Amino acid sequence: MNNITKNIPNILTVLRMAAVPVFIVFMLKNMIYPAIIVFLLAEITDVLDGLIARRFNLITKFGKIADPLADKMMQLAALFMFSIRDMIPRIIPWLVLFKELFMLISGIYLIRKNFDMSSKWFGKLTSVILFISIMLVFFGVPRHITDVIFWICVAMALFAALMYIRNYFKQIKSTETKTT
Repeated sequence: MNNITKNIPNILTVLRMAAVPVFIVFMLKNMIYPAIIVFLLAEITDVLDGLIARRFNLITKFGKIADPLADKMMQLAALFMFSIRDMIPRIIPWLVLFKELFMLISGIYLIRKNFDMSSKWFGKLTSVILFISIMLVFFGVPRHITDVIFWICVAMALFAALMYIRNYFKQIKSTETKTT
């Protein structure tokens, strides 16, 4: 495998990051269909880079941090754009942002300590529900429906954060047990 082939997952991740400002510009210019296409392509590359990285054992430290960061950047961009357009409750993107900042800061700390910070089912489920919610807004589903789903997303995000904290303490306890 040459260097480019080895880095395909990371290249896809960087492309996803680069797509965020493009998405924002489309949203600001009220170009909804191009924005939807950029958003969907970003989501597809998210799935693709994960599959490629796992299938061909191309998981890197950069990818462990940058992949979820790219995903959250796009999702947060969509949430903030919806908020600006009064399509979702204005507090939603802020709650998600604060949760993600907490996860990012604690994740960087835990990776440095060699703790397992790989995504778990509850984090993936939260991302899927958030993706569905965003797509429902794009397709004009009434707010009384999407608002409920977004509040479920916030609850799921908080649940995911609590589960990651729980796993962290389990790993600490496991490490302490091994050293004694």
